[in-house]
Amino acid sequence: MNEAVENVTDNTEVTSKQEETKAEKFIRLGEYRMNKAMDAIGRLEHLANKSAYEYTPEQVEAMFSTLELRVADVKAKFTVTKTRENATFSFGTKAE
Repeated sequence: MNEAVENVTDNTEVTSKQEETKAEKFIRLGEYRMNKAMDAIGRLEHLANKSAYEYTPEQVEAMFSTLELRVADVKAKFTVTKTRENATFSFGTKAE
Protein backbone atom coordinates (compact mmCIF):
# COMPACT_ATOMS: atom_id res chain seq x y z
CA MET A 1 0.00 0.00 0.00
CA ASN A 2 1.36 3.39 -0.93
CA GLU A 3 1.80 5.32 2.33
CA ALA A 4 2.34 8.62 0.50
CA VAL A 5 -1.11 8.38 -1.04
CA GLU A 6 -2.68 7.27 2.26
CA ASN A 7 -1.25 10.20 4.15
CA VAL A 8 -2.73 12.85 1.89
CA THR A 9 -5.34 14.90 3.75
CA ASP A 10 -8.36 16.68 2.32
CA ASN A 11 -7.31 20.07 3.77
CA THR A 12 -10.63 20.20 5.62
CA GLU A 13 -10.22 20.53 9.37
CA VAL A 14 -6.72 19.14 9.71
CA THR A 15 -3.80 21.29 8.62
CA SER A 16 -1.04 18.94 9.73
CA LYS A 17 -0.77 15.34 10.88
CA GLN A 18 0.43 16.49 14.29
CA GLU A 19 -2.95 18.16 14.89
CA GLU A 20 -4.92 15.14 13.63
CA THR A 21 -6.78 13.23 16.35
CA LYS A 22 -6.85 9.44 16.45
CA ALA A 23 -10.52 9.54 15.43
CA GLU A 24 -9.76 11.77 12.45
CA LYS A 25 -6.90 9.50 11.41
CA PHE A 26 -9.18 6.45 11.69
CA ILE A 27 -11.76 8.11 9.44
CA ARG A 28 -9.19 9.29 6.90
CA LEU A 29 -7.41 5.96 6.60
CA GLY A 30 -10.59 3.91 7.01
CA GLU A 31 -12.32 5.64 4.11
CA TYR A 32 -9.25 5.30 1.90
CA ARG A 33 -8.68 1.62 2.69
CA MET A 34 -12.38 0.69 2.49
CA ASN A 35 -12.69 2.30 -0.94
CA LYS A 36 -9.63 0.37 -2.15
CA ALA A 37 -11.01 -2.88 -0.73
CA MET A 38 -14.43 -2.33 -2.32
CA ASP A 39 -12.79 -1.61 -5.69
CA ALA A 40 -10.71 -4.79 -5.45
CA ILE A 41 -13.73 -6.88 -4.49
CA GLY A 42 -15.72 -5.31 -7.32
CA ARG A 43 -13.07 -6.43 -9.81
CA LEU A 44 -13.81 -10.03 -8.83
CA GLU A 45 -17.13 -9.57 -10.63
CA HIS A 46 -15.29 -9.53 -13.96
CA LEU A 47 -14.30 -13.13 -13.34
CA ALA A 48 -17.98 -14.15 -13.55
CA ASN A 49 -17.92 -13.52 -17.32
CA LYS A 50 -18.36 -17.06 -18.67
CA SER A 51 -17.44 -16.01 -22.21
CA ALA A 52 -13.97 -15.00 -20.96
CA TYR A 53 -13.38 -17.43 -18.06
CA GLU A 54 -14.10 -21.01 -17.14
CA TYR A 55 -14.51 -21.99 -13.49
CA THR A 56 -16.16 -24.58 -11.28
CA PRO A 57 -18.62 -24.01 -8.46
CA GLU A 58 -15.95 -25.36 -6.11
CA GLN A 59 -13.50 -22.67 -7.24
CA VAL A 60 -16.11 -19.97 -6.68
CA GLU A 61 -16.93 -21.36 -3.24
CA ALA A 62 -13.24 -21.51 -2.31
CA MET A 63 -12.73 -17.91 -3.42
CA PHE A 64 -15.67 -16.52 -1.47
CA SER A 65 -15.24 -18.65 1.64
CA THR A 66 -11.65 -17.41 1.88
CA LEU A 67 -12.81 -13.83 1.46
CA GLU A 68 -15.54 -14.25 4.08
CA LEU A 69 -13.11 -15.82 6.56
CA ARG A 70 -10.64 -12.96 6.12
CA VAL A 71 -13.37 -10.36 6.63
CA ALA A 72 -14.51 -12.19 9.78
CA ASP A 73 -10.91 -12.26 11.09
CA VAL A 74 -10.47 -8.53 10.55
CA LYS A 75 -13.91 -7.73 12.00
CA ALA A 76 -13.02 -9.72 15.12
CA LYS A 77 -10.06 -7.40 15.69
CA PHE A 78 -12.55 -4.55 16.23
CA THR A 79 -14.49 -6.47 18.88
CA VAL A 80 -13.56 -5.36 22.37
CA THR A 81 -12.94 -8.34 24.58
CA LYS A 82 -12.45 -8.08 28.31
CA THR A 83 -9.38 -9.97 29.45
CA ARG A 84 -9.45 -11.84 32.68
CA GLU A 85 -6.86 -10.08 34.81
CA ASN A 86 -7.11 -12.33 37.87
CA ALA A 87 -7.39 -15.62 36.05
CA THR A 88 -5.84 -18.58 37.82
CA PHE A 89 -4.55 -21.83 36.45
CA SER A 90 -5.90 -25.20 37.53
CA PHE A 91 -5.52 -28.78 36.33
CA GLY A 92 -9.14 -29.27 37.32
CA THR A 93 -8.48 -31.96 39.91
CA LYS A 94 -7.54 -31.83 43.57
CA ALA A 95 -4.39 -33.48 44.83
CA GLU A 96 -4.98 -36.50 47.01
